[in-house]
Amino acid sequence: MRRIVFFDLDGTLTDAGPGIKASINYALNKMNLEELGWDSDWVVGPSLWGTFKKLGVIEERLDEAVSLYRDRYNVKGYIENRVYEGIPDQLATLKSMGYVLCVATAKPTISAISILEYFELSQHFSYEFGSNLDGSLSDKSALLKHALEVTGIDPKDSLMIGDREYDIFGAKSNLIKSIGVSYGYGSKNELKEAHADCLIETPMELVGAVKQLLPI
Repeated sequence: MRRIVFFDLDGTLTDAGPGIKASINYALNKMNLEELGWDSDWVVGPSLWGTFKKLGVIEERLDEAVSLYRDRYNVKGYIENRVYEGIPDQLATLKSMGYVLCVATAKPTISAISILEYFELSQHFSYEFGSNLDGSLSDKSALLKHALEVTGIDPKDSLMIGDREYDIFGAKSNLIKSIGVSYGYGSKNELKEAHADCLIETPMELVGAVKQLLPI
């Protein structure tokens, strides 16, 4: 029987904050808006449209803000990033055990694939699920529903791993168990309040947590 594990990308597999924040600031600067403050970790995870709206961009200019962000991010922002220590070994172990690994991220699929290839992680994954360039499927609930349909997997045979409440909420809305990782951009309290089925503090705990929640 197949067991599928969905991984968020930013804040779960890689520390993508520097490139995301710099690219958001680039867009805000081009639009003559105030740049991010010191407490800006919250921008890593949600959809860009929602993020720019919270930052004061009016509805009519959201597409412009996202376009400006991508002008920088797609050139160099995506490599202002690093793989969390231990992730490659954990992925290799899970795959060798027979788990089917997938990425499920709010960022566009094309960007996710570029990151996975650049950091030599793509060989671990059977599927890469991301949003469309128009922002559709950036909601984790819709994205995971789509992923379940494409893979044909029963929710009880799958697991979602992520660092933000959006990952946990998306999993719960699709009856998928979840692991919250507190080494990313979401706090332990955020993940607890979202009712993740399990919390881990380091990437090295991934294999053990997956085996516990989704035995193979």
